[in-house]
Amino acid sequence: MMSTFIALFIFIVTTFSLFILYYFKVYWHLKLLHHQQYLKKKKNTSVTSPMDLVIFDWKNPEERAIRSEALLMYPLLFPVDMAESDDEKSIRIKKTIKHWNIAIYLALIALFLSYIYLQKSGKA
Repeated sequence: MMSTFIALFIFIVTTFSLFILYYFKVYWHLKLLHHQQYLKKKKNTSVTSPMDLVIFDWKNPEERAIRSEALLMYPLLFPVDMAESDDEKSIRIKKTIKHWNIAIYLALIALFLSYIYLQKSGKA
């Protein structure tokens, strides 16, 4: 009984953690996009907190387009491309995105293992 509860708890926690991890991954995508725009236009727009991903002027189509692009920038199964021409900050942000991908993969593994355990125990 207790092991089923623990497995169910791990399943629920990993499910929520996937959403949270993906949210932070998209936040770093947005930081990368803002940094790339800064390099092109020298326009000082910065993303300071993860809440900037959802708290912005929703009526501004340019801001919505940037958020949509950040959401679809690097899917999980595709590599993050690092060019030699990238500057140091871009490389650091891309490495951070890779680390978030690894965290999401580990959370998926935990989710699948807890689901398999729940199925084997016959309680789910």
